[in-house]
Amino acid sequence: MSETLSDKEISLTFMKGLQVLAVFDATNREMTISDIAKKTKLNRTVVRRLLLTLEMMNYVECRNRLYRLTPRILRLAGGFLQSREIGKYATPILTNYSRIIRESISFAMLDGDEAVYVAHSPGDPAMITMGFTVGSRLPLHATAIGRTLLSFVEQNKQQELLKSISPRAYTPCTLTDKEDIIESLKESASLGYCLVQDEFEEGVTSLGVPVQHESGTLIGALGIVGPNPRFSDKEILENKKELLVECAASIAAIL
Repeated sequence: MSETLSDKEISLTFMKGLQVLAVFDATNREMTISDIAKKTKLNRTVVRRLLLTLEMMNYVECRNRLYRLTPRILRLAGGFLQSREIGKYATPILTNYSRIIRESISFAMLDGDEAVYVAHSPGDPAMITMGFTVGSRLPLHATAIGRTLLSFVEQNKQQELLKSISPRAYTPCTLTDKEDIIESLKESASLGYCLVQDEFEEGVTSLGVPVQHESGTLIGALGIVGPNPRFSDKEILENKKELLVECAASIAAIL
């Protein structure tokens, strides 16, 4: 939030309503009023009122005192995707390249201190290893697509993000020391891509490349993920990387 805005200029109630919606995720699909109050640190009475309002608008539903999101919530995400015409232009490109690379390809953008998938092509179902799709969120420090976003975002934003994230160890290999992460970001920026192995999930490698305007401004990142053996051959890895770079350039040209 801008430091120049005062409480009188913004709707605190609307802000609290968005906080309530934001607590629902893959782990917290159904929650009671008490659960939501704890997560948002809002008063139970306030949370109850907000949920009743959201229920009346069909954004949430309640069964046995458990609240969950309804499909109507996709209207909010749909507005973003349609306004950027990501589905119309980016998804067909992802689909084409996923068939060529024979890997599932995801397109992610920065959202706060996380990477969020805004487009995804599953490619060959036989090659899928991870259950991610549009709307999935990933940490910036432990994934190739996240670290790519960190590596190629403007310097001021990178420093801001590095201060805000608290690196969690997902595996024994996860980089959690910020100095180590910074060194990794420098290497990725120099190479033009990011390769992460065993850091988010053991036995899994991820490869990420930036999607940038000609000016160098970061739009997002593309990533592929799979079992380590699929990335062990240097020639195959280089081929995947080059095709992913081509795909990124094609998407950057139309966004």
